[in-house]
Amino acid sequence: MPAQKPFRTYEQRVAELAAAICEHRLRKEWSQARLGKEVALTKYAISHFESGRHVPRRDVARRIDEALDAGGSIWMLRDELDDSPDAERVRRYARLEKQASTIRLITGFVPALLETDEHTRLALESGLPVWGGELEDKVKYRAARREAFRAPDAPTLRVVLGEAALHIVTGGSGVMRRQLLHLLERSHQANVDLRVLPFRGSGFFADVGTVTLWERPKGRDVAYRIGARSGTYLTRQADVDDFGRLYDHMRGVALNQEASRDLIRTVLEESYPCLLSAPTGP
Repeated sequence: MPAQKPFRTYEQRVAELAAAICEHRLRKEWSQARLGKEVALTKYAISHFESGRHVPRRDVARRIDEALDAGGSIWMLRDELDDSPDAERVRRYARLEKQASTIRLITGFVPALLETDEHTRLALESGLPVWGGELEDKVKYRAARREAFRAPDAPTLRVVLGEAALHIVTGGSGVMRRQLLHLLERSHQANVDLRVLPFRGSGFFADVGTVTLWERPKGRDVAYRIGARSGTYLTRQADVDDFGRLYDHMRGVALNQEASRDLIRTVLEESYPCLLSAPTGP
């Protein structure tokens, strides 16, 4: 069985493509202007490709590969880059998460930033028939997000979590117990504010799905709402404000942090107790 290739981020792949174009051009002792002339582009376009600022279209990458006698190596590097709308949404999501000072989240599922590794893998695996994609890439992408969230300059995460998230069984009792214990632990993190909206007692219900709001100190705030197949970014200030008011209201009627922890402990004791015998799940 061939060894699995190490995971590379999109930015790393772009850098490899840029380096390959430059390397093959220098090997032929061509200037950027000469290569540009050969493929009907300006030297500035070639410069942008070699710096990684721009990525050549697939047809352009093929022309560059042929002009430089690269034997398909440049084309294959370009072909590895996924420029589909779904991939661009993922990259944009990661950028917004990194730029945010505060992330506000309304969700009925365990937040990706507060998952255990095993819960992540099993949840993503169960969604592959619907969402598609490569499981290992998805797992490593989420792990990288969680790692970045532990950095000293990580944003503040404020979550309104529907109680249903505590009861959606992923993997089995063992997995769920460890996940809920992890939620309790992470709820004490300085930059985490976790509040559960219970089934009973709030007198409020809003079926909004999962909504994320990013507060950006160096840019306009952005909202993101997950749909049946993909998400929608909302940048119009009125739309962002509407979801901001909804979040604030839901946070106001949710349990406070300590009461939320009490509810999580109750679910742990009643649904996923510490098992003295053989576990019933992974």
